[in-house]
Amino acid sequence: MTKDEKTAYWRQQIDGFQASGLSVKNYCAQEGIAVATLHYWRKRFADAVEPRPMVHGTEGFLPVTLTTVQPSVPPVEIHLLSGRRLKLTAPMDVGWLQTLVRVLESPCG
Repeated sequence: MTKDEKTAYWRQQIDGFQASGLSVKNYCAQEGIAVATLHYWRKRFADAVEPRPMVHGTEGFLPVTLTTVQPSVPPVEIHLLSGRRLKLTAPMDVGWLQTLVRVLESPCG
């Protein structure tokens, strides 16, 4: 068997396995092939997939569109005794907020 024939045979086996809906173990038992060999060829074909070419100068970057998001709740501003102010725009757990204020108002905070 030539290299191309061998590759074609294993491509057919991998395609057959994927279409079968069977587990690797059951498919290999049905076809009389070793589980390790099927895994080897699956990995080899997966590694052979070439990445898409990128536009010159943008390697590793994709376009991003930014939109303004309106908060789901109006902001809450908390004035602490220390003169610090907290402006919170996300819903939060009351217990967490009490702990935060307690820590910030403590002498070490």
